[in-house]
Amino acid sequence: MNIAIVEQNKLYREGLKVLLNQTPDFRVVFDTDNNSDFLQFLKTNSTDIVFIGFECIETQCSKKLLEFIKLHPETKIIVLTPSLEICRYETLIQAYCMDVMLRNSTKKDFNNHIREIENNKLY
Repeated sequence: MNIAIVEQNKLYREGLKVLLNQTPDFRVVFDTDNNSDFLQFLKTNSTDIVFIGFECIETQCSKKLLEFIKLHPETKIIVLTPSLEICRYETLIQAYCMDVMLRNSTKKDFNNHIREIENNKLY
């Protein structure tokens, strides 16, 4: 399963990349701190799942990201947030995001979410 990470916090992004790459059939194919780079990547590549930091959903490029998602519904989105209380669900619904995960989730939580997506249980 090809995975991309769009997250502003470099330390968190690198840690998540290491964590996900430890699972044999998960492969982080791209990571960045902004939507623009991710959209450039998607012009010539694809990914099954993208983890997006909540802050990245509310940036200027989010409209372009939403347009892409409408055209490529096979790309599943999971939003990473530090707290469910600050998460605006209407923004996420508009973004066609399939799930929200806390940034402090465990490796098991990440693996379970990806497996549920893979088996079409969440989307």
